[in-house]
Amino acid sequence: MEDAADVVELETRVSIASIMSTGLSALAANQQALKITSGNVANVNTEGYSRLEVQMKSRSSTNGMAGVEIDVRRVANSFLIAAEMRSASDVAAAGALADFMDRAQSLLGDPSESGSVFSTLDTVFSSFGALSVDPSSELRRSTSISELETMLSQISSTQSEIMALRNEANTRAQSLMEEANSLMSGIARLNTSIQRAKVGGTSAPDAETEQQRMLDRLSEILDIRVQERSLGGVEVRTEDGLLLVDLEAGRLSFDSTSQGEAYPGVVLVMPHASNEIAIDTHVSAGELKGVLRARDRDLVDLSLSFAEFGAGVVEALNEAHNAGSPVPASQTLTGRNTGLLSSDGLNFTGVANLAIVDADGVVQHNYTIDFDNGVITDDTGAVNEAIANDGVLGYPTIGTMVTALQTAVGGNATVDFTNGVMTISGATAADRIVVADAASPNAADRAGRGFSNTFGLNDLITKAAPTNYATGLTDNDLHGFSAGTISFGVRNTDGALVRSIDVTVTAGTTMQDLQNQINTALAGFGQADLDENGRLMITSASSNVIRLDVLSDTTLRGGSGLSMSEFFGLGETIPTERALNLSVRSSIRSNPGLLTTAQADLSGALAGDRVLSSGDGSGALALEAAGSKMRYFSDAGGLIGQVTSVNDYAARLAGHAALRSEALDSAKSAAEAVRDEVKLRRSSEEGVNLDEELVNMTTYQQAYAAASRLIQAARDMYDILLQLT
Repeated sequence: MEDAADVVELETRVSIASIMSTGLSALAANQQALKITSGNVANVNTEGYSRLEVQMKSRSSTNGMAGVEIDVRRVANSFLIAAEMRSASDVAAAGALADFMDRAQSLLGDPSESGSVFSTLDTVFSSFGALSVDPSSELRRSTSISELETMLSQISSTQSEIMALRNEANTRAQSLMEEANSLMSGIARLNTSIQRAKVGGTSAPDAETEQQRMLDRLSEILDIRVQERSLGGVEVRTEDGLLLVDLEAGRLSFDSTSQGEAYPGVVLVMPHASNEIAIDTHVSAGELKGVLRARDRDLVDLSLSFAEFGAGVVEALNEAHNAGSPVPASQTLTGRNTGLLSSDGLNFTGVANLAIVDADGVVQHNYTIDFDNGVITDDTGAVNEAIANDGVLGYPTIGTMVTALQTAVGGNATVDFTNGVMTISGATAADRIVVADAASPNAADRAGRGFSNTFGLNDLITKAAPTNYATGLTDNDLHGFSAGTISFGVRNTDGALVRSIDVTVTAGTTMQDLQNQINTALAGFGQADLDENGRLMITSASSNVIRLDVLSDTTLRGGSGLSMSEFFGLGETIPTERALNLSVRSSIRSNPGLLTTAQADLSGALAGDRVLSSGDGSGALALEAAGSKMRYFSDAGGLIGQVTSVNDYAARLAGHAALRSEALDSAKSAAEAVRDEVKLRRSSEEGVNLDEELVNMTTYQQAYAAASRLIQAARDMYDILLQLT
């Protein structure tokens, strides 16, 4: 009987111990549940926090010990998470692009407001109008030059600031890549921690929460797709499947092969790999994409359009200034570096006059250059000099024209054309030079420019490189470039550089041969064509190509020192620089009397005729009218080629920039509306609800108290059992 009593006592003790174990497990489980609930409440206002949910489950009996334990999981809706990350990518891309374009548009300002770069046009043209009333006024001359310098300075500074925004976008892209690399490394490390916890049979909600924060931020930088791994953690890929993160992290950087490229493309080295993959075409949203689009497309387009405006201002004023003459006329006229060669075809039509006058504007000699008939005559009929064909090329060239003109003027003047620059000087200090085109429709014309304007003999505004790419060359002309290589960069519709193409230029061939060489090398990506005014237009021939940039150029055109890209304005960088470093010609800046306030009518003028007078303001009137004269503007950025005035082009450019900025702001607002809706739904499901947490806390407190009473009851039973024994 004693043995049976001992067995009963032992079983009773074991049962009481089991009860106490169950109570203790309930006590610990509810204590942990209260801690988790308190954490949820503490993070009620934490951005991106997903609440933790407690699930009670039976603990497997071990050595007679049983009870409860909790399973903690992070509340997450994978569908809503993916939707919010996609919308966050769209918002970030639209926001970055809108921010840059809004700032760029503000640089242009409102044309109707004083102080904007466009409003200075009216001030300049008005000052020339005032000068025409009293062309001999030193004060009005100085005022006109001062207003012009202010306008040119503002054009240059505005273009510099637009280009500075592009540099800022490049720097921002670099910092975004560094942040993305840091996030991807952190996600990979947390993958390891989460995998270890899962393999060990536990959960890692804190690590998962921190990882989700990283994923949310990474989705703002890149549009990503997240996939759960079977062993715990996540795989991160681009939308089209490039692996970014698993247990290792990929790395973003600028293309290391784009040597010399100021704005290289972005490449990815995937986990477990070493080769670089251009990522530009693999992402379609995210802050990085928006920044790159601003850097490589929108800011470039605006910069190109603004440069076309700046070049139009230069051309309009130089055209008017070249049509006039100062009073008294200059003893020497020195042109700009045109990049033209003596061997280039003459390609002039119409009639121009070169006159030698005295300080009072009285004609001493007047030479008529008839390009249509190829002869040069003087006002007496004694000179009848033919413009000969080049002995090798078989047609008149700039060189044969210069030779004929020098022969015609004899010792009365010196005509020289060296390294692309024409100079005409009177024989003595008393001999002054006046150049004028015949009246329309017989005016001298080469690619839309008169004789003086072609060579820039009386330019008002100077620039080290050409601002107009109407060269006047034809398909049959020699291209004039030394042997060299020009490297083109192919940019896609986002402006990203996708590949480079080298064109090896052969010296001594024609412009048609050069076009054929370029077209063969471009292999369908682009098409080179020479238009009727000698502009070499290289346009994209693929719907996936937005433009062809120039990465490097080793060609030179004779002694002019100009490369092919400088001469024809190829690529992105050189055309945009036309609006930089513009200045009033130094001789005019130091001597305002050299402003061409008068115009000479040399058609039929004879020796002894007075063709210039100090009271003639027709030259100043032509400068005033330059802003409203119709002229051709090439395709540039977002503006198509058009025939319009400088004033109207300025208004269209300002309107285009404003509309683009407004459209991007609207796109940003639309993306934000979608994101906010998804974010609200995700927050309502994953976020902390204080009422629910209060109910949970009350439940766990009561369960904790019940577990305590259970333990106390088991203890009382154990005490009674001891007393009975």
